[in-house]
Amino acid sequence: MADYKTTDYVIGIVYLQLGSISKPKYLKTSPPNLASTVKEYIVINSLPINANVMQKCYVNVNYHVKDIEEGKPDLAKIEAGSNAVLTALKKVTTTAYLIDFESQETIREAERGEHYSNLRFSFKNINN
Repeated sequence: MADYKTTDYVIGIVYLQLGSISKPKYLKTSPPNLASTVKEYIVINSLPINANVMQKCYVNVNYHVKDIEEGKPDLAKIEAGSNAVLTALKKVTTTAYLIDFESQETIREAERGEHYSNLRFSFKNINN
């Protein structure tokens, strides 16, 4: 019988791989009452995973940064955070699964007064 993985498993793996980044990390969503002192944080989530022999899903790592002023992103911090995430996940070397960078975009979240870098990765796991 194959050893199928869940999205919770995948999110947990990515969370562990980002351990070198000292910013707060949240699984699936950020707290609604996030303290105003938190200027940068990460949210890790995923899209559905399939049930094939080669399981695949997409993982979103969102690096959030408070705006410098209303509607004005702190591009230097967003870029540094994005690079930190890319560097951490590029270092993954295992035959158990593959994590590949797919895309990136910066998104405004006006109601929180921040922008975030949405980094999308494909996660592949081969079941035996």
